[in-house]
Amino acid sequence: MVTSGAVTTGLLRASTATQSAVSTAFQLHRLIGSAVGVWGLIHLARLARRDTWWWVTAGLVSVAVGLGWLGARSLAPSIAALHGFVSGFAVIGLAFAGIDWSDRTTAHPAPAWRPTRWMQVSARSAVLLFGAQVAIGALLRHQQIGVTPHLFVGGLAVLALLAPAAAVLQDPVASPEGRRSARWAVAAVIVQVVLGAAVLLMIAVGPPSITAWLAVTVGHVTVGTLTLLATARFAVVVTRARQLA
Repeated sequence: MVTSGAVTTGLLRASTATQSAVSTAFQLHRLIGSAVGVWGLIHLARLARRDTWWWVTAGLVSVAVGLGWLGARSLAPSIAALHGFVSGFAVIGLAFAGIDWSDRTTAHPAPAWRPTRWMQVSARSAVLLFGAQVAIGALLRHQQIGVTPHLFVGGLAVLALLAPAAAVLQDPVASPEGRRSARWAVAAVIVQVVLGAAVLLMIAVGPPSITAWLAVTVGHVTVGTLTLLATARFAVVVTRARQLA
């Protein structure tokens, strides 16, 4: 659905897109997005555990659907940006729904590995910064802000992630789960930065075609959500390792 939303926004901004293509993408995103939201709520309803995380996730999914319909009626860029921001965190909530955070068997860190406090704080900060990037990117796509805030916050997010991820990868006693989550987060952010650089290049010199422009921008948005998810997973693993050590 993130990809679908990016395609819809791209077609809305593309001068060469036909009205039928824009309308079809718009309606499909709205209807299928509602179905996915209901599916997510059904998934949550089937879970026996009702902790704080469950309620927050249910609220995020409900608000994401509500903002989607509100944005479809008003077409307000600010609502569309908020819709993208909430949806990004709803993805995280659904990905980790059902996990018993009090269960010491949930994570499997090596007994000798205990990440430092700064690593935990930096990883959590990276999650918030990448989440902010989702909203800033949505405002940028709807032409509400310039590219500078996106680059600035993106740079901070990358630094906040790479510092603890590199420390984990260089730690000889780090758990396999910690190394794996760090590798996935680093791989995601590298792909995201490359796609972002390609977008900037096309802004500077012009895209070779509308198809290329849509492919790169949609890929950038999609991988951005995957980067947020991978960063959240890394932050969870680091936090759990500190709790269990």
